[in-house]
Amino acid sequence: MKRDGSIVRIGIDLGGSNIAAGLLADGGLAYKCKVKTDTSSESAVLHGLADVVFDVMKACGLDAGGIDSIGVACPGAVDSERGVVEYSANLPLCGADIRTALSSAVGVDADKVRIANDADAAALGEYHVGVGKGTENFMLVTLGTGVGAGCICGGRMLSGRGHSAGELGHTVIVYGGEECACGRRGCAEQYCSASALKRQTKAKIETCERDGIFTSMKKLVADNCGRISARTAFIAAADGDTAAREVVDAYISYLSCMLTNFINIFAPEVLAIGGGVSGEGERLLAPLRERVYGEMYDRKRPREMYTRIECAALGNDAGIVGAAMI
Repeated sequence: MKRDGSIVRIGIDLGGSNIAAGLLADGGLAYKCKVKTDTSSESAVLHGLADVVFDVMKACGLDAGGIDSIGVACPGAVDSERGVVEYSANLPLCGADIRTALSSAVGVDADKVRIANDADAAALGEYHVGVGKGTENFMLVTLGTGVGAGCICGGRMLSGRGHSAGELGHTVIVYGGEECACGRRGCAEQYCSASALKRQTKAKIETCERDGIFTSMKKLVADNCGRISARTAFIAAADGDTAAREVVDAYISYLSCMLTNFINIFAPEVLAIGGGVSGEGERLLAPLRERVYGEMYDRKRPREMYTRIECAALGNDAGIVGAAMI
């Protein structure tokens, strides 16, 4: 039940690796939690969504009657009106009726449950209370398991026909390149996501081992219980590791190609980068800006007209906040 009459909004960010949720109060998150995403089946994913809602309810002393809304940020093409995921390349949710399933599991009215594309939701959060506040044309690119993008043009979210606008991670930057889950080859997602950076780091470590070349990335991985993170190459490169610097330079090259394309198409006032890789801050942004500003179409205009490239202010919470605000 509600204790003070305030509006209770729960936001859920459904990702390929984790499901994160939180209670939004006064424009900020009063509570957060997350669980690993079980991608074995549609049913497993839906159970995970219900579990995080119950976690928030228990931690915050809520029952179903005290919840005003639940927003879910989902990857893929989402029909927000029906509450259905029409297509998702990375999760077994094609045709999943999330609104009905979640309302039934939690015990809230279906009209209190809303869903939106995950990148759109994150962009909405950043637009209202983050780095995009005060702009008319704003873009958020998330670098996580995949690459997501949410674009607000003239103050309105760009959704497109079939609710599939913004799947910019599936634009090709390497023709005939690596195969993507969507069925194409050379998609930006295969080169610019955090997952791609981990694969690139792993490949470089294996090459160094084969060729007898020292790299401190190997010790960083060992110290992290054998896990490669999106930060591994950046940390080692900052300490002067040559192999790691090659990984970082190649990654920034791919990323700058992708972002330059986006800026040339949408011309946002601010382009924000979210997801795990954005945690590198200026170690990522400084060389990235240099590359993008040297390649974009309108680079000869006054610099104050350039798109500002920044890290998302809400960090990994953008999807939760935006979902709660749907």
